[in-house]
Amino acid sequence: MNSFTLNISFDSEEEANIIYKSIYPEHIDSQIKSKAKMNINKNKICIYVESKELSILKASLYSYLRWISVSQNIYKICKER
Repeated sequence: MNSFTLNISFDSEEEANIIYKSIYPEHIDSQIKSKAKMNINKNKICIYVESKELSILKASLYSYLRWISVSQNIYKICKER
């Protein structure tokens, strides 16, 4: 079984919470060919994904990074206003 763990630290607990809540629906819906666990602790989000296929694992990693990036950009835009 192939796996990865992604640990991301944010500037604040508020930012981590908002991003966690914004990507959670995608996290739940994306577990067709892979299994994932996601948790939050203070200002850190930890994501663990495993899959039998390496290509699926790679796609999962890219998806999580994209979701987090988009959520973080929206958070920063809203924070500036």
